[in-house]
Amino acid sequence: MSGSRKVRIVKRDGSSEPYDGAKLAGTVYRAMWRGPGGRQCACHLAVAIGIHLRRSHLRRISSAAIFEMVVLALRRVGFTEPADRMEAHHRRRARLRGGLRVHHDSGQVSLWDKSWLGELGRRSWFLSRPTARILAGQVECELLEADVSDLSRQDVLERLNRLVSEYGLADAVPVAR
Repeated sequence: MSGSRKVRIVKRDGSSEPYDGAKLAGTVYRAMWRGPGGRQCACHLAVAIGIHLRRSHLRRISSAAIFEMVVLALRRVGFTEPADRMEAHHRRRARLRGGLRVHHDSGQVSLWDKSWLGELGRRSWFLSRPTARILAGQVECELLEADVSDLSRQDVLERLNRLVSEYGLADAVPVAR
């Protein structure tokens, strides 16, 4: 497939990235709870979706549409439990994400959006966009697992700084603002 024909996945925050079958296979594999044959089934499903996307001549498709394709494909081949788990996980994350509020030093309160943290990490730490997005996603996972609803901007930044340091991505110059 030529570079100009690659399908781009449009994320919830408006950013986009090329379709990555390995990434999709990993997501499906986790939903299948790593059962016997799960890795192979997940890889086959990701390849099938990739083929469908190329043949459809789409240049861009939303991540929500990819999610729906996966759930429908899982149900069609009889994997209803993994499809149900994926949908339940998706609903839970959306509900929790919608309840996160960030309190700024100025007194302003904003709803959580990991894209601002990814962009801040990219600019402050000179991280690549994918790396910054991954770290912002890890911070989001920590916050959702901690089941918090209100947090300070400083707490969010400390979590990002800790991850950057743990991965050895900077010379210990933390983001201060």
